[in-house]
Amino acid sequence: MTPKTVTLKVANSQETMTIPVYTGTKVEEVKMILGYKLGKDPGELRFLMKQGCSFRDNLNIEEVARTVIVHGIRSFQREKQQYYHPHAIIGAGHLGLKTAMTWLCHEKNTNFVLFDRRPEVGGTSWWQQANSTSRLQTEVGVYHLQYHETHGIPADAQTNPWPSRDQLLKHFKEVSEEYGLMPYCKMNTDVCRMSILGRTYWEQSYELCIRRNGEESIVNVSSVCFYPGNLTNPKRVTYKGEELFDGDIVYGISNEFDYARCAGNRVSIIGSGAFSVENVRTCVESGATKIFMICRRKTLAMPRVVSWFCNQSLNYISAVDTLNSSMPMYNLINVDPWTYYAVFANEARTQVTIRQKSRFGIGDVYFLSMYYGHTEHIVDDVKRVSFHKIHLMNGRNIEDVTAMLKLLGFNGEFENDRLLKIKELYGWWANKDHRRYIVAEPLGVDANNFGGTSFSPGALQWAEQQVWMLNHPADWPTVMDGGQLPSHVADESIDRPAYVVEARHGALTGISLGALVPGIGERMGAVGWLSKQRQWDCHPLDKYLDCCRREWYMWNDKIRDLGYDRPTPEYPYTMEIVTEYLEWEQRMLKKMEADMLKRQNRS
Repeated sequence: MTPKTVTLKVANSQETMTIPVYTGTKVEEVKMILGYKLGKDPGELRFLMKQGCSFRDNLNIEEVARTVIVHGIRSFQREKQQYYHPHAIIGAGHLGLKTAMTWLCHEKNTNFVLFDRRPEVGGTSWWQQANSTSRLQTEVGVYHLQYHETHGIPADAQTNPWPSRDQLLKHFKEVSEEYGLMPYCKMNTDVCRMSILGRTYWEQSYELCIRRNGEESIVNVSSVCFYPGNLTNPKRVTYKGEELFDGDIVYGISNEFDYARCAGNRVSIIGSGAFSVENVRTCVESGATKIFMICRRKTLAMPRVVSWFCNQSLNYISAVDTLNSSMPMYNLINVDPWTYYAVFANEARTQVTIRQKSRFGIGDVYFLSMYYGHTEHIVDDVKRVSFHKIHLMNGRNIEDVTAMLKLLGFNGEFENDRLLKIKELYGWWANKDHRRYIVAEPLGVDANNFGGTSFSPGALQWAEQQVWMLNHPADWPTVMDGGQLPSHVADESIDRPAYVVEARHGALTGISLGALVPGIGERMGAVGWLSKQRQWDCHPLDKYLDCCRREWYMWNDKIRDLGYDRPTPEYPYTMEIVTEYLEWEQRMLKKMEADMLKRQNRS
């Protein structure tokens, strides 16, 4: 078969499209391809070809002509569904604002409204859970609201890779104002009830009861995108004897605790997830003389350079390379991360899957504090407490402790299930209704490859996937009836609402959507390079390493000033070491290309 091109022209239009085919390709085949792309029934399409001085139908059984006029469509762009009522977005955090930007900036559609109960944009994580000392753990290159190939980057990204809570809230506000989102944001507004209207599925719309300044009103909407976050309710536990402790017993979130009270004192952190690693940094900077991190199972912590390495990857970094690239930090503290409960590897350590209940805590200060003995990571559980003392299950007593910071993870809110009337979450959709969409960042880690550690790449995909589905509801029956998306129901025995899912659920949903919906799959492929570009734009390796070193030696001085006298360790990562990691990635990409070529040749 010889390759050739076919030029398709929209009837009564100047719009054309050229597609590659082979000699012998039938009209019916091209109609099926075009119908699949545009969401049209191929039987509704007519191809006219010029014959002499007139035109005739190019029949389905004929070879497609080199130039045909297509009847039955208005454009080679898919027609978008029109809605009478606005689309509702609930939650003005990162994901809600990203969805608003998708509607306004990329779809040029103003038929939406965003509700949030807070007075300012920014979301639950930064307004409610973070405190004044909190900072971003991942790099701002893959955590900023403009994350899109047509937008810019934060002005100070190269010199400030890990902005503080207040800097991030300022960023969300400024970007929302710059891109014109604020007129569509209804702040200080709580969505308290939802009713479903319409006699049949395809006629459905929704009635929202909203409360503002103590007064309730009704708003009719065509769809609901709900982004509640999952960092809402800290898991609470009370230990026997807490009333005797005579110190601070708090959950290490929000501004419940003045970390200045750590200065000159010994503190304990209960837990070892991402918030625990963040609290190690805060306690170091606040002058705590000793930190005891107590947990039932050690959770993997990730050095900053490894996070950068994963986020700049074109496709992904294998779990093997993720662990191997973490070794300079783990060697510093004489710990083998391959022995952690979350690591499932073969004996040769050439294949590995990482499964853990919480996300990686990312931070170099954890390793530095461990090196000096300033932080002690204890695998055990608390039996009881007494005056400035923590009694462990193994019989050991941790004495002279003045603060206990509980960081045991978070639970979702069952009220969010009730608001959307969720009986079953199908992918990200309530009860297989494509107009009721709810996303909270999945819990934990479950993967043998890592494409990144930060939120913006996922936020971009989650926002655009739902906008696509609302624009093109004809794609939904394939998704709904295919049964390929994972489902999740509420489990009150573990305090888990239906909308709070684990990492595997999120990964399977993304893979399945890309396979079932061509437009979503094409878009996912088109933005795969964006993370790499943003990382290198915002965090060139030399400047990023300089920032890492600067903070490393700052923390080193703080710890040594507390009386810890060991040789000052050089920052474990150099330009040469990280360049070698990048060469690993290039070898992996070449192997992937060679394997793909072999498969194509076999087929």
